[in-house]
Amino acid sequence: MKNFVLETNNNSVYLICKPLKEMGVKHFFSSRLGGFSKEDYAELNLGIFTNDNKDAINKNINKALNDNNMNSNIVYLKQVHSVVIHVVDSNNANIIKEKVGDALITKERDIPIGVFTADCVPCIVYDNKNKIVAVVHAGWKGTYQKILYKTIKKIIDDLNGDSDNIFVALGPAIGQCCFEVSYDVADKFNFVTKTDDKYFVDLFLENKKQALDASVKEENIFISNICTKCNNNLFYSYRVNNNTGRIGTFVSL
Repeated sequence: MKNFVLETNNNSVYLICKPLKEMGVKHFFSSRLGGFSKEDYAELNLGIFTNDNKDAINKNINKALNDNNMNSNIVYLKQVHSVVIHVVDSNNANIIKEKVGDALITKERDIPIGVFTADCVPCIVYDNKNKIVAVVHAGWKGTYQKILYKTIKKIIDDLNGDSDNIFVALGPAIGQCCFEVSYDVADKFNFVTKTDDKYFVDLFLENKKQALDASVKEENIFISNICTKCNNNLFYSYRVNNNTGRIGTFVSL
């Protein structure tokens, strides 16, 4: 976790990628601490599509944005483990908000884009030369379909991005220590261990490989290696409780 730091702000805790912060990128991976939600959703649940109290969710989102100096015109999607990618600007932000998809890209300032996770890998992509940001929701299905790779390639191929200046940050997600899967799922991946006839997939390394395959430099890939299941006191985990909240990963130029 050498490239990441936990920061406490207004009684809430956020994971920050230090290199992104040093480059002036507004961003955060939220924790579950310091919000308004109760019981299974306690405390800082940002999961808009969960069954939590809607007023509490809205208060949590406003708090997280204020804590991290982002404005409230956020764009997020109805995530379905797809490889649907949307490019957002000021003209279409309200149209794209809540559409089906699992990745967002923008070149415009002050449009926070975000994804919600509770074991899936939240990814931030940043082109420091061309000032392009993206956020990606990569569960095992999205990872298998190479959503991170496709998002980076879209930045390079469609938005004239520069792979030499692209940086990738992978936030808290279920680690290989806890991500036990069936053989049928394990057989789809490269980074798998087998212990006592049980299969465990490393989604961090799977997504790192996708970034490398998209020509991102290895030294520009930052991995939190924080397991949400092991650290359920700090982050939400669907494997621990499927009736739970979501952390939010937001980024803004």
